[in-house]
Amino acid sequence: MLMEYEINSEIAYLLGALRDATADVRQGKNYEIKIAQKEVSWIRFLQELFERNFGIRGNITQHVNGTQILRINSKDIVNRILEISEMKIPQEFWDTPGIIRKQSLKIKTHYLRGFFDAEGGLPKDPKNAKQKYLSFSQKNRESLEFLREILSKLGFNATNITFCGNVWEFRLTRKLDILNFSRNIGSWHKDRRRRLEILANGITFP
Repeated sequence: MLMEYEINSEIAYLLGALRDATADVRQGKNYEIKIAQKEVSWIRFLQELFERNFGIRGNITQHVNGTQILRINSKDIVNRILEISEMKIPQEFWDTPGIIRKQSLKIKTHYLRGFFDAEGGLPKDPKNAKQKYLSFSQKNRESLEFLREILSKLGFNATNITFCGNVWEFRLTRKLDILNFSRNIGSWHKDRRRRLEILANGITFP
């Protein structure tokens, strides 16, 4: 049963990263979780996490537009992941998984990192960006309220949640918050980590 299932930092990260996933389940016919990304190194990293924690690597295929797609197709594993993540489609109905809410702040921070790597934002050209920020966006407002709660407990000062471009969003805009996020939370996504480090390195104080 779910209540007996213990999760570690890697599974917490995966649950956050699954915010970028879709599920196709047709009873008796198809069981698939799919994550698509152009950053192949991140897809391969997720593949390793699935193998270590669920015993399945899945398969990586390439879409015609160059996007890499990780597919998990085991009925038992897909059902297990869906149980733990409480994933709902459409995503606007997908609240924070109950199993994450029960965890320590340290484990919740790994979930936050996975969420950021999946759905977080920052300037594409951080070196020359006029506005320095980190953003979290999602169609489900509750999931963002939970992230803001984690960040608040960690000493961050996030903006209010606003509805923008058909999604809910909040940001970290204070210089010290961006520095602390880069140093203490960071990213396991190669491109986001690179841009985050450039953004943080470019911050100066009067």
